[in-house]
Amino acid sequence: MKTYTKPSRYNPGITFEQYKVLRERKADAKARKKRINYKPLAQEWGLKPMHMASALHRGIKQYDYLLWKQGELQ
Repeated sequence: MKTYTKPSRYNPGITFEQYKVLRERKADAKARKKRINYKPLAQEWGLKPMHMASALHRGIKQYDYLLWKQGELQ
């Protein structure tokens, strides 16, 4: 049986810790009324900047649920 490894909504391409960092950066940028710069993180993590932007814009429901359970998401 082949293991399914393609990133999708059921198998996210970023980790939970990376998602938390992205959400913090988004909140910080919103507070300062600035744009988020994905390029340095994308190079560090080996991801495409658009992939990171998409994860933030659409959200990752299973990660949002975990954050909600931990009390970090309102």
